[in-house]
Amino acid sequence: MYECVSLVKRNLNCFKKLNSKRTLFNNLNKDFFEIYDKSSFAKQIFLRRTVKLLRNNFDYIGYIWTDIVCKNVYNINAMNVSFISNKESDSVPYIHLISTIKKHCVLKYLCEDNNYNSTLLEDIGFEKKEGTLVLCRELHESIDLGIHENLKFEMFKRGRDEQKRCKIQNEIFQEHNRIPLTLEDIYMEQLQSYYFEEGAVFLKRNAEYIGYGQIIIENNIPIIVNFGIIEKHRGRGYSKYLLNYLLNIIYQNGFRKIMIKVRDSNYIALNLYRSVGFKVKKERFNWELEK
Repeated sequence: MYECVSLVKRNLNCFKKLNSKRTLFNNLNKDFFEIYDKSSFAKQIFLRRTVKLLRNNFDYIGYIWTDIVCKNVYNINAMNVSFISNKESDSVPYIHLISTIKKHCVLKYLCEDNNYNSTLLEDIGFEKKEGTLVLCRELHESIDLGIHENLKFEMFKRGRDEQKRCKIQNEIFQEHNRIPLTLEDIYMEQLQSYYFEEGAVFLKRNAEYIGYGQIIIENNIPIIVNFGIIEKHRGRGYSKYLLNYLLNIIYQNGFRKIMIKVRDSNYIALNLYRSVGFKVKKERFNWELEK
């Protein structure tokens, strides 16, 4: 028989075991104790109140950890059930956990798809929203770029090109709901450990700057970010030219693997990346449930 109980000090060790298995259901489930162990006594009391544990015949088998984003909107930081009886649907214990959240609210959950979790979330009633695809490619040799007389590359120079980058990047990524890039954003980025000095490139057509692309390094893996061509110059093969140049930079710096992220709805970009050998490795989607 299932029972949902609060997280308190006496069952904290049981919860630690459940937390250690959090990635079995969703690789993006957050680590509760990464925050809890660094918090003050008062903050720890508050954090414990955000977790509900699931028991089955006195055995702790699962949990849900949520935050209130705003009125009637909750974010699921982590959710997992370690043991499910063969006699019932996999969704039953998760339904018990979801039932601990008040009615007439929206639950949001970021989940990395492993087939099992997406099917289960749909069974519970979650609806899949926008997502991000993580693509990878192995690098075995430099790429022949060919000759483009009107095109040339210019490396970003710190202390000289921040204003230029800000202008070009905002032109490339013009969207109604997007917050424009600022000079302060760029200066802050340059202080981060992932910033790669040799990895920021402008693309010029004659004397006009028409594109920008950048490489950052996370966990010793290069990732292409802020990549694009100004709208009026798209559809002419310039994106592929710039992308291959970035791949050569990565290869020449000794890396043999590259990643890039793209919205699942951006079919044009997805087709471009696939055309140069990228393959989808991970799929991450936002899920929502209206209670």
